Amino acid sequence: MSTVTRQEITACTRGAFGSGWVRRDDLCAAARAADARPEVVALLAGLSPHVRVCGLPDLLLLLPDLPDGPRVPGAGEARRAPGGDARGGVPAAG
Repeated sequence: MSTVTRQEITACTRGAFGSGWVRRDDLCAAARAADARPEVVALLAGLSPHVRVCGLPDLLLLLPDLPDGPRVPGAGEARRAPGGDARGGVPAAG
């Protein structure tokens, strides 16, 4: 069983938000609809049945121990070449 990450929770629950407060069962339903892994649904189902959140930041506050997950370069960010800089060159001697 692999660890659930903040990115995974964000990706599978973002569709639940936008119409006011969201309950735990709504979060679980959104995760299932997004084909989330069983571990993700189980994590959300483990929240209190009284939980109500109005956005992803609120949800993530309830799950402070989740790791961020692997970092993926975003738009405008170059991948670094092994042993070099973002342009693929060799680091300057210093």
